[in-house]
Amino acid sequence: MAGTEDMIEPDEGNENVKNEIPFDPNEISVHIENKSIWQVIDMLESDKILIPKYQRLPNLWDTKKKSRFIESLMLNLPIPLFYFDEIEIENAEKKKEKKWMVIDGLQRISTLEHFVLSDSKKDTISKNESALILSDLEFKTEFNGKTWKELPRDIQRRIEGCQVTINLIGKGTPEEVKYNIFSRINQGGTVLKAQEIRTALFQGYRINFVEQLISPKTPTGKSFIKATGGSVSNVRQEDLDFATRFLSFYLLGYEEYEPDMDSFLTKGTKSIPSEIEQQEVILRNFQKAMDLSFNIFGKDAFRKTWRVKYRFINKSLFEIISVHFAKLTQIQQDKLIQQKKNFKNEFKQLQQNNSFWDAITTSTASKDKVKKRHEIFSDLLNKYIV
Repeated sequence: MAGTEDMIEPDEGNENVKNEIPFDPNEISVHIENKSIWQVIDMLESDKILIPKYQRLPNLWDTKKKSRFIESLMLNLPIPLFYFDEIEIENAEKKKEKKWMVIDGLQRISTLEHFVLSDSKKDTISKNESALILSDLEFKTEFNGKTWKELPRDIQRRIEGCQVTINLIGKGTPEEVKYNIFSRINQGGTVLKAQEIRTALFQGYRINFVEQLISPKTPTGKSFIKATGGSVSNVRQEDLDFATRFLSFYLLGYEEYEPDMDSFLTKGTKSIPSEIEQQEVILRNFQKAMDLSFNIFGKDAFRKTWRVKYRFINKSLFEIISVHFAKLTQIQQDKLIQQKKNFKNEFKQLQQNNSFWDAITTSTASKDKVKKRHEIFSDLLNKYIV
């Protein structure tokens, strides 16, 4: 999707909204691992280290920045801490294998892979790139123009022998605790968004399912793009955030909502079923909701229409419309379509209701605002479907 983030109304969701369910500090499990660069490279080569699907993609560094990092290793300069998440993944033999998921240090890991392994490791994030050629070195200028294989063996050994410190988040640490840890270490560089952290937490069938909802290659994704007018960008996983918001309120119900929004969406992602039959029901209902939204609202779907200047996608409107439409029966859907003109006009008038407008505009992640917008919209919808 080629949408841009400024096509979405700025969301005040979590601002000034306190998390009412703090995690237990006793559940934090982080321990320190000291590894050599050679050991890290060996883990990469044997697929013991996994690269998460961040929007902050691997290999964003340019050649100069990558080269300066390699030069730091040549000079045995200290480098920042790495953070990894210890997880278990089922292999082809149905046995559990421990893996380390990169949480912080992605560009450094990617640089090592690009420089050292690009010619030897076939299934790699840099498989379509030629080996990194060093350039713009400040001190070791004699190695400008060299690849890993062209470096003298004593320089290779020096790089391999460099020690790095890794903070490893222990297996079994609750997702809510991991989310908080990730948020706290995510303070410098390109700061991850909440959805990008959730994507790191829930690698596997859950994130694969979320992607199905909005992928332009799936029927549901095509309906999503049509209903939103292509306005929800896939940059920084904004589209995944919309899908996660739908899933969380669809699966858990707004009655179960407790601030803050990010914690609720993390809980919702965790609740995604693994059974294919249940997933197919959700996919059908989400597509139904998207198609019905476009049928009734057209290009105004999920947008404020009372004041002309508000022409952006509104997350709170997407939340309530998608969830309540997804739960309609075929008979209810047909009734609504028959009266869609009146429903659309009354929905526009509803936005002049100060209570409803406030619930979709300011402090939208507060418990009262979430409850208010769902109840008011549900009352309106019931007038046309009963």
